[in-house]
Amino acid sequence: VPISNATTVNPSNTTINPSNTTVVPTTTIMTTPKPPTPPPKPPKGHYNVKNAKGQVCLLADMGLQFKVNYTKTDKRKNTAVFNLPKTANCTGSCGTDHSNLTLMFYGDTFSVSFEFVKAVKGTGASHFHVSTLEISYTEVPVLFPGTANPNARRRVSKNPVSMFSGDLDKSYKCNANVTTTVTKDVAIITSQMQLQPFGIKSGKFASPEECSEDSSGDKSVPVIIGVVIAAVVVLVFVAYIVINKRKQGSNYRTLN
Repeated sequence: VPISNATTVNPSNTTINPSNTTVVPTTTIMTTPKPPTPPPKPPKGHYNVKNAKGQVCLLADMGLQFKVNYTKTDKRKNTAVFNLPKTANCTGSCGTDHSNLTLMFYGDTFSVSFEFVKAVKGTGASHFHVSTLEISYTEVPVLFPGTANPNARRRVSKNPVSMFSGDLDKSYKCNANVTTTVTKDVAIITSQMQLQPFGIKSGKFASPEECSEDSSGDKSVPVIIGVVIAAVVVLVFVAYIVINKRKQGSNYRTLN
């Protein structure tokens, strides 16, 4: 194909005189990539399981966050953090001594399952707790950026485990963030939780039993209150001494 508008350069004798040239080293500015934005606080969802008669037999309110370690294509480790959507699909079953709650989300490619059992304390009182925890997830690139195993299915479980323990005639309640390690690479964080796997009456929670994380509370508040009270007492005492000395000085001048 001919090249149009071509320019012909005639050769000429050109002499290049050497010169002293100083090469200035360039400085490369390294930019640190911004860390990924953490997901917002997990929303509180309301879930229930019904028996064959259509009666609510298990209630659960909770916010749930997952932290999963995975390997990227560059062989580095990273952590995926994602929340349980409050629109998760809820399934389960209720029995005399065993109950189950399964929450599925993201097109049912993710799920978390809690197995509840009844047990007897050393005091002879009956209580319930989670005996088995199972999590299934898929390393989708949206939640696992740069994963070396895109769309790989994973399943982890922990058994035995003792979580969310409460008296049988009560519900378990815990507003605090509680972290449970499932494996060395998977952990869940529960918050704003209230659940009852047995003995539901009229579709409502029984009176709550507070978790230890909530009952311990913020110990700094009583300390601050105590300091304020002590400061007020000291100020009143100092004011009393000052006023009393002024009265004594006034009486002394009157006598003279």
